[in-house]
Amino acid sequence: MYKYGINLLLWTSSFTEKELYLIKKVKELGCDVVEIPIFNPEEFPSELVKNELEKYNLEACVCYGCEIDSDIASLDNNIRKRGIDRFKQAIDHTRTLGANKIGGVVYKAGGIFTGSAPTETEWNHSVNSMKDLARYANQFNISICVEQINRYETYFINTTRDALKYCLGVGGPNMLVLLDTHHLILEELNIHDAIVLAGKRLGHFHTSENNRGIPGTGQVDWLNVYRALKKIDYTGWLIIESFYIGFGNVWKPLANSPEQLIIQGLKNLKIVEKKILKEN
Repeated sequence: MYKYGINLLLWTSSFTEKELYLIKKVKELGCDVVEIPIFNPEEFPSELVKNELEKYNLEACVCYGCEIDSDIASLDNNIRKRGIDRFKQAIDHTRTLGANKIGGVVYKAGGIFTGSAPTETEWNHSVNSMKDLARYANQFNISICVEQINRYETYFINTTRDALKYCLGVGGPNMLVLLDTHHLILEELNIHDAIVLAGKRLGHFHTSENNRGIPGTGQVDWLNVYRALKKIDYTGWLIIESFYIGFGNVWKPLANSPEQLIIQGLKNLKIVEKKILKEN
């Protein structure tokens, strides 16, 4: 049986002390794991969060993303250096939390476009920056999970194949792939085959509908998703990364409430898991 969790981006993209109550809420809603955004490493209250995680017996992982002024693929040396330093801060917080995974759009600032594919120079800047970061994270047994996201959000890594190429370019045992069904349904011809392609490099998984709403209510073929995960013997966590309103280009509610999204989403996913477990 998989362990399930929720990404706190459902409520906030900037976790501060005033969001500590969410740890208890997530536990009460039936989650085993919580994915915590650290987009504000300069002020993230890691010690306080660690205490809450221990109090409510929740496991944790971290999501992180480059900003324009801290883009590790930037052509500007100073911006790349700031990006590496900022990322290392987020890794330090990850270590304090007792987590061993940090992932997301960690390779390039999202939401900006050049009108063409990444140049060899941009790609190499990102890969070389990440080599430093991967070595740093590996000291603490922390994996960096590279997320493929759709072409409307980045021009850098859109497919499983892109993410694998990047991880292999960086090298190291702690460079893994993060797949997200919302992005997979937009970019891959066959979600099952894309997951199987990731194989043992699949380090983390986001469950999200095509519209970012409640898993199990849209167009994602969840039976084939779970068949693929079973085929590659994936033993990691399944994190619902859905949004309610005001983040991820979601401008109207996709559920009656964030809580309903989690409760119904977990129920739907666990029904599918039970069906797959019964298959030979």
